[in-house]
Amino acid sequence: MLIDKSHRSWITFTVVAFVVAAAYYTFYSQAAYRGGGNGPSGGSWSGLTFGIIGYSMMIFCGLLGVRKHFRIWRLGRVQGWLRAHIWLGLLAYPLILFHAGMKFGNGVSFWLMVLFTIVLVSGIFGIVMQNLVPRTMLDRLPAESTFEQIPQVIETLRREADRLVGNFCGPLGVESAEPEDADRMPGGMSGTVRTQGAVKGRVAHARGGGSGGPVEGSGPLKAFYLEVIRPFLGREYSEETKLAIPQSSMALFEHTRTLLPAALHEPLRDLESICEERRQLKLQERLHFWLHCWLFLHAPLSYALLVLSAFHAVKATFYY
Repeated sequence: MLIDKSHRSWITFTVVAFVVAAAYYTFYSQAAYRGGGNGPSGGSWSGLTFGIIGYSMMIFCGLLGVRKHFRIWRLGRVQGWLRAHIWLGLLAYPLILFHAGMKFGNGVSFWLMVLFTIVLVSGIFGIVMQNLVPRTMLDRLPAESTFEQIPQVIETLRREADRLVGNFCGPLGVESAEPEDADRMPGGMSGTVRTQGAVKGRVAHARGGGSGGPVEGSGPLKAFYLEVIRPFLGREYSEETKLAIPQSSMALFEHTRTLLPAALHEPLRDLESICEERRQLKLQERLHFWLHCWLFLHAPLSYALLVLSAFHAVKATFYY
């Protein structure tokens, strides 16, 4: 759920505070227009009260970043600070609008409201992403890896595929970053232990012949691997290849299977699984981007908003 039970007290507080503030603003606004007045103003006592309370909430929200960097401080749990950050941030927006008389104003005031709106929208987007993306990863990424290790996992997949195809097709004529202590199996067998991904266990196959030569009829497999599969397993992911689309990949592997003898169907299935894992790693990279990209907008603009708001407050103090 986007909102769970732990947020109920904050929801109640936010709703009640908003209703009270909105009711008072309605009364205050009508009084400000009565008798030919110019309407609500940020310089009135009521306007200043809305502004001070709203800005105080903004400052508290900005302190979340500081609290995260000093986790050893006994100032409450970070999770509690995050909930307060969310709901006080939402409440601060209408309070600042009440301070401004429900107008964006001109000059600095206008840009402050635009900036605040962007910060609010990006924050809401972040909340949605942080609730949807982990669930999507759980449902669609059985081969999920630690994000920072994805480049190493990709290299491991390609090295594993090189070894697998080489077992049946002979030397590939390509450089493979295979560690010197690569795991070897006795009796002309070789393989690696898969610790990540949907296909777990040892990928190991007997070499093509008694002398280690290629299996008869393995030419199409070698060509398919070198021309299509191996480039797809590189660090640079191509969206143009058919392997990037599950349905097209399945059809391509099925066609290749018809060109191969039965002895090569099993390694072809292993290659298909490796390609599926490569697609999952790319999906994980995309989801990780959407999970965190909003912070590059939300965080710096939030601090810029606090600084400009302080400048606006100082300027307004001297103006009034």
